[in-house]
Amino acid sequence: MNKYLVIKELEDKGMIRMEEKDWTDGSGKALSKVASVLNKQESAKQDKDKEYFSNPRLYIQDLNTGAAMMVIPEEHEGGKTKGYGYRKCRPVMQRVAHKVPPKLQQAVLLDMLVGMLVPKDEDRVGPLAEAAYKRIGEAMIEAQQADDWLKEKAKHSDKVNEVIEKIQDMTWTERKGDTLLKVDIIPLDSAKMVGLSPTLDIKGELKE
Repeated sequence: MNKYLVIKELEDKGMIRMEEKDWTDGSGKALSKVASVLNKQESAKQDKDKEYFSNPRLYIQDLNTGAAMMVIPEEHEGGKTKGYGYRKCRPVMQRVAHKVPPKLQQAVLLDMLVGMLVPKDEDRVGPLAEAAYKRIGEAMIEAQQADDWLKEKAKHSDKVNEVIEKIQDMTWTERKGDTLLKVDIIPLDSAKMVGLSPTLDIKGELKE
């Protein structure tokens, strides 16, 4: 058995008791920053079109309090990581809807409306356009209060729905491959044998 799994097995059997020490405040944030740096380094060296498998084994210790932990691959077979502790998948293609911000949608529709109501080649807003602007504004406010304005009030709902579907049409895009992790995190602060003479050092090795 992997010597680092001795701790977990003995703890599960009640043969040792783990007394966790406190970690210095800010340790989690600091480790997040370390993780960010390591992730950038991995991304820079990895070929995005390839898959990567590995078994990360890490020992982490708080030099102020002595608190420590071990990160080791979880013992398993198959699964999404195929028995490894880490897997970086290839990119995948997926269909996502076009994202048109609501404000941009309103701006495009109103601007198109003006072009249909003003005389050709003129840049002015006449009474007809002003009236249309007013009615559209009132309808938008009214729609916010209605349960289903398009169904209840719209006079051209079929055509409107057709246009909306075109706006929200799906398109293929590449998404980064998933990063999968299957590891055990074992505290190594202070392992004490319960009713046994041997002691356990911080690396999880039994000493007589």
